[in-house]
Amino acid sequence: MVDVQNIEEYQLLLSKIPGVISSKIVTDENDNLIEIHILSDISRSPKQIVRDIQSALLANNNLHVDHKIISIAQIEANEIGIKDLRLSIDSIQMFSRQARIEARVILKKDDQLFEGTSVGGNSSLGRIRIVAEATLKAVHQFCKKEFVFVLSDAQPITLANRKVITVSILHFTEKSDEYLSGSAFINNDENEAVVKATLDAINRRLFKYCTK
Repeated sequence: MVDVQNIEEYQLLLSKIPGVISSKIVTDENDNLIEIHILSDISRSPKQIVRDIQSALLANNNLHVDHKIISIAQIEANEIGIKDLRLSIDSIQMFSRQARIEARVILKKDDQLFEGTSVGGNSSLGRIRIVAEATLKAVHQFCKKEFVFVLSDAQPITLANRKVITVSILHFTEKSDEYLSGSAFINNDENEAVVKATLDAINRRLFKYCTK
């Protein structure tokens, strides 16, 4: 028997297992665990994922789970779900006044627009952080949640003689937190690369926690 009030907590735990995209736990009328459905990518074998599920639930929640109730469906990670949910860039606007700069990032999903703004010091690293923070605010508007994702760091680096934006984002859940990372090559527009790197870091979490 499981505590049905903690089902979401169990699902969040399973969604952190490498390769897992989403999870669904089913109980019967007596609150007995009868089915665990997992959607995963193809990076790991189903047997590995099943063992990790059993170990995670036992170690974290003292739940003994029979492998027979766990079903694994595997897909190419970018084919469905994540791809369908991804936010895209509508526009990026920058406004400067003396030593301050404001970034306004508008993201879109289908016909809906989500806007985020951030203000800070007008320096090269400051602008990168401001654009990333504005992106996260637009994401929060999409999720209808606040302070789910917090920018930890954003830096330009050189990789294969090309400039790249890298970001580190702290993702808060009810029970724990985790660091996410994303990157994007700078092609023509540094600000666009910052937004893309930020979205790259959180895309999979949008699928898990912000599905509408």
